[in-house]
Amino acid sequence: MDYHIARNGQQLGVFSEAEMQPGISTGRFLPDDLFWAEGMPDWQPLNSRFAVAVAPPVFSSAAAAAGSFNPYAAPLTNVVSSAMLPQLNLASRGVRLGARLLDGFIVLAVMALPTIPGFVAIAQADSAGKLENDFPVYAMYWFGAAFLASCGLLVWNAMWLAQHGQTIGKRMLGIRVVRFPSGLPAGAAKAFWLRAVVNFVISNIVPLYGIVDACFIFSENKRCVHDLIAETTVVVADDVK
Repeated sequence: MDYHIARNGQQLGVFSEAEMQPGISTGRFLPDDLFWAEGMPDWQPLNSRFAVAVAPPVFSSAAAAAGSFNPYAAPLTNVVSSAMLPQLNLASRGVRLGARLLDGFIVLAVMALPTIPGFVAIAQADSAGKLENDFPVYAMYWFGAAFLASCGLLVWNAMWLAQHGQTIGKRMLGIRVVRFPSGLPAGAAKAFWLRAVVNFVISNIVPLYGIVDACFIFSENKRCVHDLIAETTVVVADDVK
């Protein structure tokens, strides 16, 4: 298992399980450093899972006399605040719109270009009066090519979303999908299945959903409804580790 380590709002990197305990023993990792691994709902301090040797706290006699320290009190819970998480450089609304338009144009091009020769062949056969008796079978080949090209584009975008949080349009404009608010890679479940597939299904069931979804981009954190569903956001790619 790999662990993402963060300290003071900055990610230190990704480390294997074999590196964790030696890193803690040598002081490379601190007890209050935060860690996250695949499947965890949120960041947690290292001392919540790993054995960390911590020196006992030193209290002044004056503080003890004043009763400010209660040795029988329950230990305080480590709370991860938003201030401890990495600050995300959110992609602008204009760039996100541009990426969406680019993706739409690419889909149309992939679907339309192979079908043009097919429609031309059908039109020529129709003008020659041969369409009913001699349908140009090779036109179907072009339509089949358009279908296969569309499937290939879908698989390509799905793989990029799973691995990099990017479609072709997002990659061209230098933005990507990450988890909110940690900034960690979104992964296939969030970036593709929840953010794309589930959102597509909802948009075809709920009236006016697409309009409402798009309007949420004007919220303070620029997260659309599909971002809220998938617990994601879109950031500038260069600022994502």
